Amino acid sequence: MTPSLKTAAERPGPDHATAQRRPRLRGAAAIVLVALLAASCAPRIDTRGNKVDPDRLARIIPGQADRASVASLLGTPSSTSDFGKETWYYVTSRNKTVAFFKERAVSRRIVFISFAGDGKVDGIGALSEADGRPVTLIDRETPTAGQRITVLQQLIGNLGRFNRPSSP
Repeated sequence: MTPSLKTAAERPGPDHATAQRRPRLRGAAAIVLVALLAASCAPRIDTRGNKVDPDRLARIIPGQADRASVASLLGTPSSTSDFGKETWYYVTSRNKTVAFFKERAVSRRIVFISFAGDGKVDGIGALSEADGRPVTLIDRETPTAGQRITVLQQLIGNLGRFNRPSSP
């Protein structure tokens, strides 16, 4: 008996179970894709700075603690005062970033510790965003000497300025 060749129309197609799996697979892939896209847009919260532990801060007693004990309890300050009474600032900020948008400050807390002339703690306090003042930036440029010309003007202006070799 010789095997007969079947045409494409005569060959059996995919079975019923395989045909049902394809839409389910596509649906699962779509759900995974949507979940990945949603996760990529989830906000990211970053905490920056020197977060002060309230228990450690409570162990600093004004009039008794000095610079060395404050540094050992809280660590190096984020900033120090340049003028007036010596003050250490511990700045903590939390920023929120969503996808590719510009980050936005969620909260900011500043703990300050001021010192008397003998190096002992004089005062402890906290500042929030409400205690801050807006700073107006000045948009100025420092003028430079010379002309304002483009790259193309510089290239064209250099034509003919090169020294020609002298003839003997």
